[in-house]
Amino acid sequence: MEQAGRARARQLRDEDELSLREICAVLEAENIHPKRGERWHPETVRRMLANPGDRPPTLRRRGRTT
Repeated sequence: MEQAGRARARQLRDEDELSLREICAVLEAENIHPKRGERWHPETVRRMLANPGDRPPTLRRRGRTT
């Protein structure tokens, strides 16, 4: 269900240019529930949209300390 919420939130942001609060209201009206909790919060939506969870993780090189 989280992927459905993420995809719908992106669509609302990109196509309809809604604010975070408006996105929360639409997700709740469409009966799309967050992963945890009962309601969507603007900060949760902001973090979800900022974190590209549908992309593979990047490999980082660790710096060596000598």
